[in-house]
Amino acid sequence: MNFKVLSIATLLISTVCFSAVSVAEKMSETPQQKEERIEANLTYLFKEAINASALELEKDHEMAPFAMLMKKDGTLGFFSTGDKNKGMSVDQQVASIRALLIDMASSQQIDATVQVMYASVSNKAGDSSQGLVFEIEHRDGVSIMRFLPVSEIKDEAGAKTGRLLFEMEKLSTGSKPQTVFVASIVQ
Repeated sequence: MNFKVLSIATLLISTVCFSAVSVAEKMSETPQQKEERIEANLTYLFKEAINASALELEKDHEMAPFAMLMKKDGTLGFFSTGDKNKGMSVDQQVASIRALLIDMASSQQIDATVQVMYASVSNKAGDSSQGLVFEIEHRDGVSIMRFLPVSEIKDEAGAKTGRLLFEMEKLSTGSKPQTVFVASIVQ
């Protein structure tokens, strides 16, 4: 076979393959594919936030509010208000983190966020429970809040062991208004 013919054939084949890949990349995803992508992103981000919370609580049973975020390229980021803001109330720390997330969302640097804080919540009967609150948002409209009760493990005699139990079976989820990816700010 002639080298010139082989070169032209290779060029034609690679052009056809490149064109097919370009067309496939430009095809929009179906609603089901979009839903699966969002669910996978948020599940991964939530699991990482639980792990980060467990590591933080393991040290001294205290945790400052923090946020995990998914950048446009799919990598994760983590930040908190840091030691310089220890004099701030929890509400002030949460507001500070939320303001930074809103800035990042409006400049389209991030696709998803999880803001985490330790809180005490009460139900309608007045019973209170301590645990982790996860405010989860995605650029494509998902906005939920999850509460994960955390309790201290006790031994047979009822004495505290210093170890914490994340009560996964009592995890609750509810919808919440968007605060980070507000349509008027993001678009």
